[in-house]
Amino acid sequence: MIFDVIVLGIAGYFLYTKVWSPVRSKITGFQAEITASWNGICAQIRVRQAAGARILDLVKAVAPQHPFIQAFTQPLAEQTLQLDNVELAASREEGFARLLAASRQLEQSFAGLATDARWAAAQQAVAVANQKITLLRNQYNGAVAAYNKLFETFPANIVCSVFKLEKAPLFETKPELEEPHLQ
Repeated sequence: MIFDVIVLGIAGYFLYTKVWSPVRSKITGFQAEITASWNGICAQIRVRQAAGARILDLVKAVAPQHPFIQAFTQPLAEQTLQLDNVELAASREEGFARLLAASRQLEQSFAGLATDARWAAAQQAVAVANQKITLLRNQYNGAVAAYNKLFETFPANIVCSVFKLEKAPLFETKPELEEPHLQ
């Protein structure tokens, strides 16, 4: 009886120190990295949204009835709604990229915009935010891929099932939507 208790105690200690604790530490580390990356992405989306609002204000000043204003207003407002939903935020990236492309075309239509320092600053802020989002997205997706791989490996898959953890979604956008890098 005492021997059984000792064996179980040693086995329990071994399982806890060599399996349970390291796997739980990995899971917690990946979750922290995913959360930090996602918070960074959300912060940059907000920065980009503020720059987009400045772009919209400048277009309103130059051409108050331009169709771009109506097309840009709703997606700009929706940009930061439900940033806790990764798939929804990723799906909004495509619409925002199209609107930014349209704003660049406006530059050619209205000569005053191309020379306006506020316009250039807002466009630059959007480009910088897009670059940061790209970097953070890569970091986020790397952490998510490593985290999701835990669900397929032993003994981490057992720990994940005990804690009823779910795989994390990737933040995927189309490559052609990414902003070109600044010089």
